[in-house]
This record gives sequence, structure tokens and C-alpha cells, in this order.
Amino acid sequence: MTATVKTEIVPSPAALDETLGEHLDAAEDRALRSGQPLTPEELTDRLTPSDPRLSPDGRHVLFAVAPKGKKGEHKEQGIWISRDGAPARPFTGGTTHDANARWSPDGKQVLFCSDRAERGDDKFRLYLIDGDGGEARPLGDLQGELTMPSWSPDGRTVALLRKEPETPEEKARKEERDDAIVADENLKPTRLWAVDVATGRARCLTYGTRQIWSYAWAPDGTQLAILTTSSPDINTLFDAGDLWLVPLSGGLPKHVAAFPVLPHNPAFVETPDGPVIAVRANNHRADPSDSVWIVPVTGGEPRNLLPGYPGVVEDLVELPGSPGTVGMRMVERTHGLLYALNIASSELQAMTPAAFHGRGTVLSAPSFSADGRRVAFVWSDGITPEEVYVGDIAGDAAAVTSLGEAFRGRLAPVETVRWASTDGVEIEGLLTLPTNYEPGKRYPLVVEIHGGPSWQWEDRVFLDWHDWAQMLAGNGYAVLAPNPRGSTGYGSPFQQLLQDDVGGGEAQDLISGARAMVERGIADPDRLGIGGWSWGGYLTAWTITQTDLFKAAVMGAGLANMVSDHGTDDIPAMNLWLYPGQPYDHLDHYWQSSPIRHITNVKTPTLILHGDQDARVHPTQGMEYHRALKTLGVPTEFVRYPREGHGIQERAHQIDLMGRLVAWLDRWLKA
Repeated sequence: MTATVKTEIVPSPAALDETLGEHLDAAEDRALRSGQPLTPEELTDRLTPSDPRLSPDGRHVLFAVAPKGKKGEHKEQGIWISRDGAPARPFTGGTTHDANARWSPDGKQVLFCSDRAERGDDKFRLYLIDGDGGEARPLGDLQGELTMPSWSPDGRTVALLRKEPETPEEKARKEERDDAIVADENLKPTRLWAVDVATGRARCLTYGTRQIWSYAWAPDGTQLAILTTSSPDINTLFDAGDLWLVPLSGGLPKHVAAFPVLPHNPAFVETPDGPVIAVRANNHRADPSDSVWIVPVTGGEPRNLLPGYPGVVEDLVELPGSPGTVGMRMVERTHGLLYALNIASSELQAMTPAAFHGRGTVLSAPSFSADGRRVAFVWSDGITPEEVYVGDIAGDAAAVTSLGEAFRGRLAPVETVRWASTDGVEIEGLLTLPTNYEPGKRYPLVVEIHGGPSWQWEDRVFLDWHDWAQMLAGNGYAVLAPNPRGSTGYGSPFQQLLQDDVGGGEAQDLISGARAMVERGIADPDRLGIGGWSWGGYLTAWTITQTDLFKAAVMGAGLANMVSDHGTDDIPAMNLWLYPGQPYDHLDHYWQSSPIRHITNVKTPTLILHGDQDARVHPTQGMEYHRALKTLGVPTEFVRYPREGHGIQERAHQIDLMGRLVAWLDRWLKA
């Protein structure tokens, strides 16, 4: 069937209360009322699955499992397996970092990466293990930062990406402390390698300074498609990219096409007009929503197959058993869904198992059996932690994990809500009610803003240091998670509303959302809070310069000064998607949208949280905002976490962050 966008009916305030009352009258709510409150420790220690891989015969599934927080210096992650739909169990020990489990084409062996020989993410090696289990054995001696391993179609070769390691001379200079860093020089590119399965012999297939970000095998296994940018600088992720063909036997790459923005997820597809390569791509400001683009293998102009589609493609994979099609995960509004796309006709066919299509969200790229009839994926909704499911395409699917069992009946109900912003634009969000919600009673409400800005909140569980809704609900808060203009999942026109209006309409979307929850009788107008991480931290810092509606704020890894941020973050090219040009030519645009420009308007007590080694948003952004608030006499606290980057990884830091966040909101919204 042809897929269409699902539209949810949002109840009136009275109907909303009645719906929530039905939730609270259910047996699930009886467990909720008698359950223990959530603690930061159990949130950071909970195990979550990722990267499911279905065996070629569709009977077994492998996936990675790791806790949310890192207890020691190195990450610990194991590989689990479910056989024939039975409850999953560990396949590897999980005391080291095991990742990227991949079935061989015949299903007899499993390939994976691990740092078990020597700890550290730059110490990965390749390993093979029999599909029935047993001892893992090294595949060759290639070591380093290894990613994206994959089998050739005939199972004789493994391709992978490897970051160029330090030379012995560079290591020696570091040991002697002769290690001056010259900006933008001596960057280490990631290259494509091939490893012979029989002998373990490894060959590098690419050279030069170009960075390889992703690749795909051709169906006949004689060549690979690679997607590259001009340098390893992460900033080039938002710059032009190129598609090439590289022969497995060795030789110069053949250029196929240039793209205005680096594409991702290449896949070879046979069509009536000849073979093409499909990629996930966009066209910068002109068409910013990721879609499926194709280009002939022989070269030509890339073409968007889904222009104007009101969703965003987040994963693109080859679809076995269905010539001329690709599989993909697409987010439509707040739901992640699985589709097959016919390349020749541009027709979409829903592939999500029936009980999950339009309910909750598929969180992982799908993995298919060799005949394309079976699928494995990770799924969640607002009250269901992430689990691995296996089932039939557009049929039934069942969970093979129960990692979230400890949270069953303890999570607060979540509803989809919509409201009109101040200029009439419809905004959508997810509303989490407090645990033991009583209709007619008003509660403190926190508006939690997502990062990006090119991202979206989906109908999934919010249950960790980054996603606060369930933790706050257990502490008596309602939480509104809005998708303001600029969010993905709603098509390019909605994203473009943010262009050249950074902060402006977005803040009004947040303010109008909080007021809508007050009008519905849910939120207490005198106890409104706001917070978020990354771009959510920026919008927090900006919005409290525009209104005194909020009585408490949490600025996580947020931007204070858009001019200085452009000069200190690692992806300044992203700003060119939002602003008319560089700040050096458009200084007024950047300065006017900087929270620090309007800082004297702020009256809201603000907690500022930041990773001390954050390259995405430099910690000086939080420092600048904190200094200003402190000088102006606004209550503020600035917390930096050592060794942490843009995300908080360490267990103790996650626990500290969650405790501080709740204490700060309690202090200003419950006193």
C-alpha cells in the first residue's frame, strides 16, 4: 500500500483529562502508584540496546547492550543474541567494548570489533566468532579506530573504515612533550580498508587527504561506493561532498557525482534504466530536510525522489529480496516509521509491523533477512523503554528483550499536543503528566527543548540525563517537549521558518506552548520552568531574555554569544544553514540573536551545565553567560564536568547532573 502521513487527534482540555483519567484507572496505573520513585542511579545504570542485526535466515538477531553511564575509564558494551524469538542473552562478555556485530552472508560466522586485547576506542581489532557461539578469534592484526565493518557479498572480504593512526615519530614527540598543536594541520583522515577473511591480510584502498564518511559494497563485490569530503575536519559534514567508486582490486577512484552537502548511507539499486546509487541527502538551505537522492552509477546530476515530503529520512539501507527498492527509517512528526521506496516510481510502502506503525517510534535503522521478509529494530514509546523487536514486514513483531522491565508501571503517561504559535504556525509536542496526575489540579511545568536545531522529539521514552521528562514527572512536574519551527520530521518548509530568524519564532513557539498548557488547566502559571541541552540550551538562554514567564531555567551546553561561538565551535558551517552568511559579513544577524546581547533583560534563576572538553559548544559560552548573570545579580550556578565533551558520559557525572537539575527546579518552582 502507499504510505501516508499519520495525523493524531489532539483532545480538548476536558477530553485530555478524561483520556489521562482512563490511563490512571488502568491496572498499569495501580502499579504506577505503588511503585518506587525513579532515581538517578537506576537511570544511568539501565541497559539499553542498539544496532540490531538479523541473521540472513531471519531466525536470530544480534545487538549491542550497554548502560547509559560509563562506570570506568573505558566503555563496557556487550553483544547479545536472541535465537528463534527466545528471550535474548549475552553473546559476548560485556566487560570490554564489543561493537558492530555483523552476520556473514551464509549466517555461519559473526564479525565484530572489540578493544578486548588492549582497552581504548583507538585499540579496536576485528574478531570472528561462530554463529553458534564459542571463542572469538582475531581476524588479522589491523588495529586502531575501526568503524563500519561489513562483509562482501561473497563473504570473502571484510571492508571497514580506519582512522589514520599516529606515526611512531608523532608518538615519540608526545612522550617527550614536544607536541605543539597547529590548528587545521596534521588532521588524520579516515580511509577505506579491505581484509581478506581467509588470511587476515589487510589492504588500504584509499589514500590522500580526503575523508571517507560512509561506503557500500556493489552487488557483485568488485567495487565500493564511498562518500567523501575534502578533509577530516568535522566541519566538512555540513559542506560539499562527493560520491566515488573504488575498485576492490586497487586503483584510482572514479568520481560519480558532487553534492552541495555531504550525503550519507549509499546503497546500490538496480532499476529499469540501469543501476543507480541512492543516498540520504539534502540541498542545504534550499531543501534542508534529508530525503532519498539518486544518481546513475555512470555519473550524472543527483535527483531528489521525495521532494516536498513532510518527513525526514534518517536511515537508508539496502533492501534484500526487493529489486529496485531501498529500505529506510523515516520520521514523520513524532513517529519513526519503516518504509520501502520504489526507486523507479517513488512510491512508498509501509514496512513497520502493523501494531507499531504510527505508534511510538522505531529508533534504529532496520535490519532485514536475506529474503527481505523479516525485520529487526529497536522500538520505544513514551512509557516503554527501548527493546529489540523481531517480526514480519507489515505483520506481527514481538520483543526479544525485557531490559526495561524494572520500569514497567512506573512511568507517567505521555500525550501528543498541538497549539498555535503567536503567528498562527501550528506547533506539536509531547506532554508528560506528573506521576499520579489528578485532573483539575495545576502542576509546575518544565518546557524541555531538544538540540539540533535540525532534530526532533519523538514519541519515545525520556529516561536519562539528557531526556528528563520521566525523571521530572516522578518528582511532581509536567513536562512539555515541543518541536518548534526548525525541527525535522515536518518537511523542509517547516525547517526553513528558522532561516534568518534564529531565536525569534522559536522562542514564541515555546512561550505559546507553555501558555497553552496553562490555558488547559495543567500548568501553574507561577511555576513554569525551561531547559534543554545544546541548541536547547541556546533557546533556553535566549528565551529568558525575551520573557519573564519562566521562574527557573537550565542551560545545558548552550550558546550565549553567536559571534564568538562561530569562532570557537567545531561546526561553524552549520551556521550557514541558519544565517544569510558568515558573521564577518552579517554581524548584526549573529549579534542580535545572541542571548548575551539581551542579558540585562534576564530575571530567571539559571543553572548552567557544561562538559569541560566540549568542542561543539565551547565551555566559554556557559562561562560568559554565568559571568553576566552573576554580575547582574541574577541567581545562577555554573557546573563543569571534567573530561566530558558535548555529551555527558561518565556515570558519576550523570548522577550529579540529574540531582542538581531536580534540586534547582525544586528550589525555584516548589518553594
